[in-house]
Amino acid sequence: MCGIVGVVAFDGTPIERELIESMNALVVHRGPDEDGFYFDKGVGMAMRRLSVIDVEGGTQPFCNETGDVVTVYNGEIYNYQELRHTLRQTGHVVSSSCDTAVIPHLYEDYGADFVQLLTGMFAVAVWDRHSSSLFLARDRLGIKPLHYALSHGRLYFASEIKSLKPCGILNELEPTAIYHYLTYGYIPAPLTIYQNVFKLPPANCLELRNGEIRVSRYWDIPDGEVTGRSEAELIDELHERLLEAVKIRLVSDVPLGAFLSGGVDSSLVVALMCEAGHSRTKTFSIGFDESSHDESAYARAVAAQFGTDHTELTVRSDVWRHIERIVLQFDEPFADSSAIPTYFLSALTREHVTVALSGDGGDELFAGYDRYHDYSRKRPLYRIPRWIRGMTCGLLADALPTGTRGKRFLRTLRLEPFDDYVYGSSELKHSELLTEEFLDTLKGIDPLQPARASLGRDLRCELDMLCRYDMSLYLPDDILTKVDRTSMAVSLEVRVPLLDHHVVEFATALPANLRLRGGVGKYILKRLLERYMPREHVYRKKKGFGVPLGEWFRNELHDELMAVLSPSRIRETGVFCPEAVGMLMKQHMLRQRDHKPLLWRLFVFHLWDWSRR
Repeated sequence: MCGIVGVVAFDGTPIERELIESMNALVVHRGPDEDGFYFDKGVGMAMRRLSVIDVEGGTQPFCNETGDVVTVYNGEIYNYQELRHTLRQTGHVVSSSCDTAVIPHLYEDYGADFVQLLTGMFAVAVWDRHSSSLFLARDRLGIKPLHYALSHGRLYFASEIKSLKPCGILNELEPTAIYHYLTYGYIPAPLTIYQNVFKLPPANCLELRNGEIRVSRYWDIPDGEVTGRSEAELIDELHERLLEAVKIRLVSDVPLGAFLSGGVDSSLVVALMCEAGHSRTKTFSIGFDESSHDESAYARAVAAQFGTDHTELTVRSDVWRHIERIVLQFDEPFADSSAIPTYFLSALTREHVTVALSGDGGDELFAGYDRYHDYSRKRPLYRIPRWIRGMTCGLLADALPTGTRGKRFLRTLRLEPFDDYVYGSSELKHSELLTEEFLDTLKGIDPLQPARASLGRDLRCELDMLCRYDMSLYLPDDILTKVDRTSMAVSLEVRVPLLDHHVVEFATALPANLRLRGGVGKYILKRLLERYMPREHVYRKKKGFGVPLGEWFRNELHDELMAVLSPSRIRETGVFCPEAVGMLMKQHMLRQRDHKPLLWRLFVFHLWDWSRR
């Protein structure tokens, strides 16, 4: 695993070594073991390496036999041994057993299409000396990050936004990004918090040739549905695909383990690791003082079932003291509070191993979130014309006392179905929270534009629509961003076998009733897990992986919240209305409303904004 950076000058002028060194130094946490540099006419590239495969011989940059194709790369290619064998048969000299070594040779033979051959997670940069062109690509699901920017005849790229700071281009904030952050709690690709700085979306490549830039998509979640096969046969095939995905992710020249929450996804990953012959698997979990958030007993049960070498950490209430450091790791506002426990789980794991497998992706692939079931329950009500729903549900919601069960449910029924799914349960009122001056810069903006764009085309059913939105937007820009930044902050590589693209292509073709059936999400995944674990473990109620923000805001984090969201600081930022924010805090402290998700978004934004000044 690595961090990569680079600069290309359109006119071929030399790139300052000091600039590349400064950019590279800011991602040393992504690769503490060594660095590597490449300079040529009009280009400078560098990387920081976390040595995992071919520890001694995997130094980057790598090039082809003539030195005309050069690459720096972040990630893991799990089918690299097969690719290396094919390359050698066709006459290539692949000197290293490191996975990165195959990339320049693949590019030489296949050009930009070489990414179609890769199984894995990656952010890759290839410089072609013959054509003085740059090729960038990001893996299909967006597991590894890649950012780029254009300024004054130069293209800059980097694994993390912070590496662009020495380039002098992190100046003006992007109002549209702030608006969407308020809606989603993260900034959807291709936007970043800065103007003219972009995320390369998942499954996209960027080609810079003759001063022109072209961004294109090379893979998409396929259409189609498997038919004519029994449920048992489909479970067997899912088992085979997942087992293979796990097997190829066990290749490592450094110690390897697994995250284990005790939930369906991580339990299945650990079960398959053991089935694949990974003896005495090391597993890691964290627990909480608050019982409502603690699943450590379930993790211990799984560890006992499979005889893993299990390590556990209890997160105490003083964890909030580390919040600022965690928030700033993301380089832009990012309000998924589960980043806090994920950071501590990563830190615990890194004390023992360098690589960890994770169960991320199962909820999005197999409809595991409660909100899928909630949507299904509402389907009959959506058949009622919206104007009738809006009038009757609005009146009923207003009549119920604050805090009454069902009040929020009624409010959401006033929306269109997809709008309801994306943000219906939130308390967002952009027109009240944002200042008039800020809103004037955003005339005609659609808060759900990123969500609608993620769908791309007509889908088979409503469940496919919801899962595709989560896989295309929420998964890469929230879940995988959270895992990447928190794990790489402590130099830990995390691999996600459920997001092997062969698994994804199979899972998304499954009939809807094999993902969500009778209110049971991840139906087929749970049927598979029954082969390894007792039913009472498989079908227990999910708690999630969060922290008690609501109580923290009223107690341990109260003073910090009041300081960060003080009227003077909010006024100085000029984005939000101090009076509206003050009302949110008052209602939350008096337990009139639970505003913790929105307060966390506001808190994170102002904490981040204050730190950059």
